[in-house]
Amino acid sequence: MQITIPQPQLLKNLQMIEHAVNDRSTLPILANVLIQTQGGELVLTATDLDVGIRCRFPLTQPIEQGAITLPARKFTTIVRELPGEPITLEVKKNQTTSLACAGSSFRIPGLPAEDFPAFPTPQEKEGVTIPQASLSALVGKTAYAMSFEETRFILNGALLITQKDLLTMVATDGRRLALASAPTSGQDRRPLQAVVPAKTIRELGRLLQSDDPEEATIIPLKDNQLTIRFGPVTMVTRLIDGQFPQYEKVIPAPAKHTVSCSREALTSALRRASLMTTATSQAVVFDLEPERLIVSKESAEVGSAREELPAVYKGERTAIAFNPDYWLDVLKVLETDEVSIEVAGPERPAVIRQPNFTYLVLPMKLS
Repeated sequence: MQITIPQPQLLKNLQMIEHAVNDRSTLPILANVLIQTQGGELVLTATDLDVGIRCRFPLTQPIEQGAITLPARKFTTIVRELPGEPITLEVKKNQTTSLACAGSSFRIPGLPAEDFPAFPTPQEKEGVTIPQASLSALVGKTAYAMSFEETRFILNGALLITQKDLLTMVATDGRRLALASAPTSGQDRRPLQAVVPAKTIRELGRLLQSDDPEEATIIPLKDNQLTIRFGPVTMVTRLIDGQFPQYEKVIPAPAKHTVSCSREALTSALRRASLMTTATSQAVVFDLEPERLIVSKESAEVGSAREELPAVYKGERTAIAFNPDYWLDVLKVLETDEVSIEVAGPERPAVIRQPNFTYLVLPMKLS
C-alpha cells in the first residue's frame, strides 16, 4: 500500500481518534491505529474495546489498497512534527511502514491489520437522527453532572432515552441532576434507553461540531453496544449494564417561590465565595431576602466572604447551603442573561427549569 496525504489533514484525523487508544492494555494491538484504504478514502480506527472511533476522509491522489496498524502515539507525534507538506506512506512486506515528507523520512514497525479488533457496523438503516448542534448541546448541559465514584458505576455515564420525536439525556451523581431534551427525526421503531459511559460522552463533547448543520445518527447494536455517526466520524461504545435511577421521581413539583438574578453576577459571586472554602468546609450560603440574594462563606481556617446581589424574591427569609461548584457548572452552560431558581426550603432541592432543560441541586447542611 502506498498513499499520499496532506499533513494537516492526516494530523487532524489522527487527533480525532487518539483518545480511543489504550497504551496500557496487555494487548499490544490496542496501542495501534488501524490505517486502511477503502475505495477512494483513507480510514483511521482506534479502540480500547470499550470505545471505538473511526474517521474517514477522501484522498485525491491515486490509491493503492491495503491496511496496516502503527503505534498511535508515536505515529501522531511524528506527523505533528512534520511540515505542512504531503506525506507519503508506503507499507512494506515485513509490516514496516516508511513515511516521507519534504526532506524527512522515517521507518515505523507495525502489526498486521488482521490482528486489529473488528469494528462493529450497523446491519439496519433504522436509527434516530439529531442535528450535531443539538446533540452537542445535550452533552454540554448534562455531562458535568455524571458521577466518577466507582461505588455507583451505573452513574458513571449518562442515560439516553428516545420517546417519539424527542431525545433526552440525563446525568446525576446523586447530589445533583441535569436533564436536557432535543427533537429528533429518523425511522427508529424501537425506543432507546441506554446508559452511555462517561468516556464516550466526553469524546462526543470533544468531537461534535456545534456549528455543523449535518445530523448525527444514533443506532443500537447487538451485544449491548451503540453506534453514533456524524460527519466523517463513527463511534462505537459499549453500554453500562444496570438500572439507572428513576430520575422522574426525584424531580419535585414546581416550588411556590423563586429567586431570579443576573447569571453573570451570581457566577462571579460564587467564584469569589468559593475562594474561602476548604476540603472540609465546602458549603456556601444563599441568604434569600426580599429583593436581594446574599452569597456568603465563613470559615474558621480561611476567613469569610460576603456579596449582596440584586434579586427578585418575594418569599420568606431563608438560608440554604450549597456546594458552589454545583452551581458554577450549570451557570456556565446556560445561555440566558437571567437565572431563575426554584427554592422550597433549606432541606429541599433547588431547581432550575427552562424549556427542554431541568437541573436540581440538593442542599448541604447549614453549620
